[in-house]
Amino acid sequence: MRHLADGGDDSPESSRKLSKEREAALKEALSSVVPRLISSVTRVTHDYHLAEDITQEVCIAVFQEFRKGTKFNKPVIVFATAVARNKLRDYWRKSSSGERPYDEPPEHAGQFSSAPVAGLEYLELLESVKAAIANERQAAVWELTHIWGLMGVEIAELLEISSATVSRELAAAEKKAKLCQGDEEAEPA
Repeated sequence: MRHLADGGDDSPESSRKLSKEREAALKEALSSVVPRLISSVTRVTHDYHLAEDITQEVCIAVFQEFRKGTKFNKPVIVFATAVARNKLRDYWRKSSSGERPYDEPPEHAGQFSSAPVAGLEYLELLESVKAAIANERQAAVWELTHIWGLMGVEIAELLEISSATVSRELAAAEKKAKLCQGDEEAEPA
């Protein structure tokens, strides 16, 4: 038995079990979060298996928060989306840097050779849309709506702004993005 930094220990007797109420809340939260995350991450990555992996990591993070007794003031999807976004960026960062957890590449690495490139192309496209929008909050609202599939109320809670502000910012962002798209279509003449 080891004593942990927070004063507990890792013996089987001391493992924190979820109360029936917390367990039911966790099941309910995960049942609503998992399909939305898989759908959103698949839409971004075009890789269902990667979406499942990232969603599984997010579920672990959600479970750990429930186990710690965290009271979510916002819907769990808000926390889960932030974790998924960070996991996805970490994946792309590691893929683009050539960092590998082992000395030898995996046997099936040849079939995924374009995945890091696709991820980088996606990030470049996302950055170009954000640059066209030219307003950080409007770009965040646009990304959370179109990329992550969050609803206005969830975005409002995540960004700590009102739902009406979310609607205004999204309308302004979409207008700027369409103007930029119109400029790009006019240029190749």
